[in-house]
Amino acid sequence: MTRLSSSQFGLLLLLFGSMVDSTSGLFTRLLGTDGFTTASGRGFMAFAFLALLLVLRDGPGGLRRLVTLGVWGVAFVLLNAVGMVMNILSLANTSVANFFMIFATAPFVAALAARVVLGEKLDLATLLAALAGFAGIAIMMASGASAGGLIGDILAVGCLFCYSAIVLVIRKNPKMDILPVVAITVLTSGLLALPFASFSTASGRDWLLLALFGAIQLGGGNLLIFSAVRRIPAAQAGLLGILNAGFAPAWVLLFLGEVPPTPTLIGGAIILTAAVAHLIWTLTRPQAVATGP
Repeated sequence: MTRLSSSQFGLLLLLFGSMVDSTSGLFTRLLGTDGFTTASGRGFMAFAFLALLLVLRDGPGGLRRLVTLGVWGVAFVLLNAVGMVMNILSLANTSVANFFMIFATAPFVAALAARVVLGEKLDLATLLAALAGFAGIAIMMASGASAGGLIGDILAVGCLFCYSAIVLVIRKNPKMDILPVVAITVLTSGLLALPFASFSTASGRDWLLLALFGAIQLGGGNLLIFSAVRRIPAAQAGLLGILNAGFAPAWVLLFLGEVPPTPTLIGGAIILTAAVAHLIWTLTRPQAVATGP
């Protein structure tokens, strides 16, 4: 059996990570708690899950890794924690489809940033796809403004830029130990939202969903995604947004019957067409793909 290269294995991890991560919209719709309560509870539940994994992996002494992150680890934590809170608040103020279609432009934003900061190669196909992606965002944000969802769309753009910055941090430090930094990140996201949370409104069903939300979507999803990111170029790491844009509305449609509005379908079609073209271009040019560390 042919052994997967580091880059191919990274793409596979990213695919599974996206399947898990894209359930955030579904969990948000199922919960009866407000955005801040959801973000805080999800963060604490994810931390408990990841701290347990750290102890199982390294023994009780492994918890010391939580306080030895280094400068780049701290940068990862701050960027990701802020992005996690904005994610929940965005989903509470715009449609699931809008959020993930906006996030689908991540390959282009990450690639542009990596070209400027890290000197990674940026080709014409990526530039053209970026222009198409931004056009799709403009259509959806215009519809969000008229439908009262503009704040949610703006927060989604904030998540997009946070993720792109995190990709740069990991590509700059590919040997970073992902488990402890993700654990501290989810704890920080819970603490950031805590002052505005109201746990007295959470029912028993909400607590169960928060536990699943934290352990599966936030904890498991982050481990898979950021383990993938250090193995693949920034432009491919950004494919998370494309995959999420396909999976997330499907989860919500399948379980809740939520159909995206027409402007989202139009903008999303533009973004996904550009994304698929970019993906085909990337995978059919293996000589241009870095294998990662």
